[in-house]
Amino acid sequence: MKPTRIACATALLCLSGAVTAQTGADAPSEQQKLQKVTITGSSIKRLADEKAMPIEVMTAAQIRELGVSSADQLADLLSANVAGNTNQVTNNAVFGTDADKTLGGANFANLRGLGPTGTLVLLNGRRVSTHGMSGGSVDLNAIPMDAIERVEVLKDGASAVYGTDAVGGVMNFITRSDYQGLSLRGSYSTPQADGGGQTRRISASGGVGSLARDGYNLMATVTFDNNEILRGTDRPWATGYQPDQYLTPDSTSAVHANMIAGSSSTTSAVYNTAIPAAGTMVGTSGDTTRYTNLNLLAIQGRCQDIPNQVPLAPNVQIWDLFGYTKANSQYRCTRDYGRNYMLRSPQEATNALVKGTFNINDKHQASLELITSDVTNRGEYSPLQVSSGNTTATVNGVTTVSNTHLQTSSPHYLNMRTLVGATQFDPTKPIAYRVNFLNDLGFRIRENNTKNLRAQASLEGTIGRFDYSVSAGYGESKSSATLISGFANTRKLVNLLASGKYNPFIMPGQTQSAEVVAAFEDMQMRGKIYDGKTSVKQFDATLSGSLGKFMAGDILFATGVNARQETYEFSGSQNFLCVDSITAATLATYDNTALTFGCPGNTSSPTLSRDITAVFGELVVQPLKSLEVTLQVRHDQYQQIGGTTNPKVGIKFTPFDSLLLRASANTGFRAPTAQQVRQGVVVSAMTGQFRDPVLCADVNNPQDATQCARLSTPYATGGNPDLKPETSKQFSVGMVFAPIKDFQAYADYWQVELDDRIRALSITEMVSNYELFKDNFVRDPATGVVRYIQAGWVNAAGSKTKGLDFGIKHQMTALGGKISSSLGGTKMISHKERALETAPMREYVGMWSNTTLYLPWRLNASVSYRTGPWAMTLSGLYRDSYEDQNRGPTAQGGANYTSAQPYTRTVKSYSTFNLVGSYSGLKNVTLSGSIINLADRQPSFTWHNVDSASGAGWDPRVADPRGRTFMLSASWKL
Repeated sequence: MKPTRIACATALLCLSGAVTAQTGADAPSEQQKLQKVTITGSSIKRLADEKAMPIEVMTAAQIRELGVSSADQLADLLSANVAGNTNQVTNNAVFGTDADKTLGGANFANLRGLGPTGTLVLLNGRRVSTHGMSGGSVDLNAIPMDAIERVEVLKDGASAVYGTDAVGGVMNFITRSDYQGLSLRGSYSTPQADGGGQTRRISASGGVGSLARDGYNLMATVTFDNNEILRGTDRPWATGYQPDQYLTPDSTSAVHANMIAGSSSTTSAVYNTAIPAAGTMVGTSGDTTRYTNLNLLAIQGRCQDIPNQVPLAPNVQIWDLFGYTKANSQYRCTRDYGRNYMLRSPQEATNALVKGTFNINDKHQASLELITSDVTNRGEYSPLQVSSGNTTATVNGVTTVSNTHLQTSSPHYLNMRTLVGATQFDPTKPIAYRVNFLNDLGFRIRENNTKNLRAQASLEGTIGRFDYSVSAGYGESKSSATLISGFANTRKLVNLLASGKYNPFIMPGQTQSAEVVAAFEDMQMRGKIYDGKTSVKQFDATLSGSLGKFMAGDILFATGVNARQETYEFSGSQNFLCVDSITAATLATYDNTALTFGCPGNTSSPTLSRDITAVFGELVVQPLKSLEVTLQVRHDQYQQIGGTTNPKVGIKFTPFDSLLLRASANTGFRAPTAQQVRQGVVVSAMTGQFRDPVLCADVNNPQDATQCARLSTPYATGGNPDLKPETSKQFSVGMVFAPIKDFQAYADYWQVELDDRIRALSITEMVSNYELFKDNFVRDPATGVVRYIQAGWVNAAGSKTKGLDFGIKHQMTALGGKISSSLGGTKMISHKERALETAPMREYVGMWSNTTLYLPWRLNASVSYRTGPWAMTLSGLYRDSYEDQNRGPTAQGGANYTSAQPYTRTVKSYSTFNLVGSYSGLKNVTLSGSIINLADRQPSFTWHNVDSASGAGWDPRVADPRGRTFMLSASWKL
């Protein structure tokens, strides 16, 4: 990061401060500070103001002051949370790996960029059932934010305390426990720009009984949320067609279909068609190019006369690595699918909590907690597209041939010889074409629903001079996916195309006949496609206290046991046989009433149950008054996987009152999820074109010209039963400096080394790095043609990550009130990773990736002013620039790239400010108003399209697409 950028960022954010600043009435009293509590990352009850570990604490009031209303927004705000495919937009794909298809609608945390499965999410210090379909991580939608009292984020490994998942860190959501009274709260937000993106929330909370006075407390909260969809058409910058910046869609289909050249192979689906294999010249201008693809609107320069349709490759030189040339691209239209991409998901959610806490006597307390949520959201995806062909099938013993090429007898036949002077066009032969069904079937829309339930009973207190805690609980998550529209019955689609009634060459302003419109409606496949369920049964018991004086202080200890049973089951596709391509073998083999084109097919995963038992211990000693040493160790025994022991040592050294030094070293362990191990294998098809780096190494002199722009190349994904657990080694060292009252600065250096890291190999990554993954390209022994590409889960050898967390917070009395400000951030020093054991380590910090973006700098800040009933907070965030997607020869496998266009570019940094104000001068009423994205900053441009990662021309892993947004809320409390 350049010094000028640091200066700008500091000036930008010094107005505000780290999210952890405690303001006004939210600051804990001295009595609260001296209360013994269990701190996240430890099993010992002790004073709440300990700073032996790097923990970030945010109260509910502070979270609201930052304009945050959901757990996923809170995770994005954390500088330690790295941008990845972890939110509803980035992971909600209809195509891609099995993991993508089962994550629809979920939001996850991603501390340190080690993946959602490397971040442990707790509720009141105990585990929550993972997402019902993915089975890997806790869906943040399940967290009842209006019932949360505070959030503690441990930015250090904690496998020695909590076991698996706690490699990147821990997010512990802690609910209110002694609430009294009745409160109602409502909020509404809307972007300033036209379109969707509005949100609504209504919540109610009530509680009776005081633990101190009455010996009991009963409380309940319920929240209703409604979020409207925001589409790419609502934002002018959300488009995949920006040729002036070298971004155009990589798709070969259009609403007005593209005509395809025939093949010289008699077995090809496009053999013996109107455009010969060698192509045809067009017009009389002297152009001798033999064009292999034709589109009447493209030749007339009218692609964009049909909404969302654009020229294919006006900058063909930037696409030549994908096999695009003047001959196959100049006279083709395509669809700007990035324009129609979903920017924010529509969602309806209900969260509820009921909690009872009872003092058995002055030494023992019991509690029972019940939490439930119901979240429904929708995803919109690219419409279906298909190439015509000769389809021969045997169904019920009868052989049929369905020729979906447009026949010369069709009233929709376009004679390109007479229309545009296509010299070699043969009007006596049928036309092969590739069409997109945007106007016929619409978007593919899938609805996701997740229901969560959690019941937890606890008993805690003191026996003699020891503290104890015993707890038992059950949690489950049930998820389902339902096809709403846009998915076609394969046989009915083929029959319609073969009938000649469908017009693939629809002109601007034209519509299909009523009969064709009815046929498309009749072929819609709707209904629940699959569901999944996870559950966790858990029991834990802890005993802690003092073993007496030793050297300079008490020896504190904790010991305990933990046992849990985790289950996972996934139905796979029900009532739908999903296919990505239409072949004779497909039509002949499968039941045509269920055969569905373009749906997200997943194979079932058998019901898997595994038991985990653990014993753990913790010891804190003080060799000197200024020195504290913490020793932790935990042994976990995993059914079917084996045992693991993970120790941790922490040191806190206070040479004088104003300075605290801390350090820790530990090991970690993460077992593969059931989905990663047991998911069945499913075959999908690539979107866009595939240029074979062997058979078409030189696009001008290929070994096999049919492999230069291949469509719908199949690839296989699924579970890997040979996966091994991930293991980690971690280290951190830091300081807290507080030279004066109400001022504190901290800094922590940390590093994490992971071995046998589990990751899903993406098709884009494998094609872009062919030499590394060439063994995964399964070829036909006779022809050398790629039969399919083996993708999916692997142990990816390892990664090394290191960085620096830092922050400053300050409080003072000025201007007739109290001002609290701070600045916090993370400097990612390095993240090196290799995809295979034989591959070299590759640096990812500041580099584009289709999965996780390791930005060099992430800064968050806020400044709050409170006087009487008035309060105001200005907060800001800064996300650093990074190198955009590599479009050069190394990335795409080209050997002789000579284009004058750049391979890479820099994506500009992104920063926004939020302003939140409130007034509580009315009896029992508080009014609040917010302006999110005060300067109306639009996302930084990136030239990647949705084929590589979510977003077209922008990146939802970094930016908020809403623009300037206004929010009003009112609360009433009795």
